[in-house]
Amino acid sequence: GATQHIFKNNMTDFIESAHETANEFPTSLYGVALYGQSWEIETDINRVGGEEGWIATQVMKTVASDGRVRRWQWELRQNKRPPCLGCWKVETVASSDRKGNFEAE
Repeated sequence: GATQHIFKNNMTDFIESAHETANEFPTSLYGVALYGQSWEIETDINRVGGEEGWIATQVMKTVASDGRVRRWQWELRQNKRPPCLGCWKVETVASSDRKGNFEAE
């Protein structure tokens, strides 16, 4: 992940960077996580391919500290080999535009 490659496993630098981003961009993932007014899960987990699928998505809605709404689509992947066989991890997080859309019009 980002802490391993960008921050060379330095959690202090990662946390400082997250706070800087949150302070500058209230609708960023860090902004709403640290200072947002609310968050809500909008959809059930959608397991691609049914119960045996190893990719899943879920959408959540956040309201930033300044009242702006943003939606987030989380893509999860299930590990297919040890050491964390069967564990789920976050693969990507996509943010919506100001209208709540994920795709360009």
